[in-house]
Amino acid sequence: MPSAESPESSSPASRGVMRWSLGRHVAAVLVVAVVAVIVVLGLLWLVLGAPRIRVTGVLGPADTYDAIKIALTVVAGSGGVVALVVAYRRQQLGETAEAREHDKTRIERFGAAAEQLGANQPAVRMAGASAMARLADEWLQERQMCIDVLCGYLRMPHAPDPPSDEEALRVWQCEREVRLTILRLIAAHLRNDSIQSWQGYDLDFTGAVLDEADFRRARFTGGEIIFIKALFVGRGHDQIVFDEAEFAEGAHVYFRLAEFRGGTLRFNRAKFNGGWVTFDSACFAGAQVNFRDAAFTAGEILFEAAEFRGGRVDFTGAAFTGGTVNFGEHHLPSVYSTAPPAQFTGGIVDFAQAADFSHPPHFGLQEAPPGLRLPVGVDVADLP
Repeated sequence: MPSAESPESSSPASRGVMRWSLGRHVAAVLVVAVVAVIVVLGLLWLVLGAPRIRVTGVLGPADTYDAIKIALTVVAGSGGVVALVVAYRRQQLGETAEAREHDKTRIERFGAAAEQLGANQPAVRMAGASAMARLADEWLQERQMCIDVLCGYLRMPHAPDPPSDEEALRVWQCEREVRLTILRLIAAHLRNDSIQSWQGYDLDFTGAVLDEADFRRARFTGGEIIFIKALFVGRGHDQIVFDEAEFAEGAHVYFRLAEFRGGTLRFNRAKFNGGWVTFDSACFAGAQVNFRDAAFTAGEILFEAAEFRGGRVDFTGAAFTGGTVNFGEHHLPSVYSTAPPAQFTGGIVDFAQAADFSHPPHFGLQEAPPGLRLPVGVDVADLP
């Protein structure tokens, strides 16, 4: 991913050279030059057939002048080497100083953006979020830190429902707009058309209250995407959207212990083709969760210990052609424990209109509980 370089991006070898004194640096270059001349002369002598060197007698004045010329040429060449080394060192020192100045400027920008995010005025907080996102685009070395600050803001307490008091409602709505701005910035950087991609970086929304977010066409290609204990709330319209999102190999997405309360969460036409997504111990209580036309081709999607006690989970048009979708009991050999199967205590989990059921989910049940709908002719007892 293209980005401005920082001092840390220089190679270890160049940093080691910069620690040498100028005298050692010059001596090393001269030694290398002498060795190179000797090697070249030796190779030339061998190419010419290793001719025997003949001594014709006492050197004359012309020979002395030629020797002086050669000596002066060597001295001039050595001086040129020293001048080149000094110029090179001067350039390196200048570049290092410039890089340090750039780094200092970025640190100052980071502090200013963080201060804006803590301001009382909502407009200033929005500006701080945009400034932090711009800095993340430019500062590859500390991009994860900038992303962590934006996610950290969303993890701060926020009332899921609007208050009845008029002034408190105004404050709540302003804070909600700040949070929506941050979510839009993050989601935009997860799409393929983003100028600077944040795909593959960690996103931690632990405990966040989310009532509207558009992750449409986002690609989760790596990193830890954490929605643990997040609360998804809604008021009767499409709010949390993962339509056409891709959960690729290397991505780990956690909806563990999340609560889906009202509103709609959409994964329509999403592609689960290698990632690891878990809804274990999540609670679906009144929300509409759509996986319509989603493709489950690889990876692992877990619903063990999830509770379905309201709303509807709709898999109409979904294709189960690979990977693992597990609603059943799950054994964890590493800790010698077993996660219980999903609980169907209310609501509807609908697979009846699935487009392809050739690689069906695992249930581990002998009888279909109320609310679990399977394609015609499929018996839950025959499923793994």
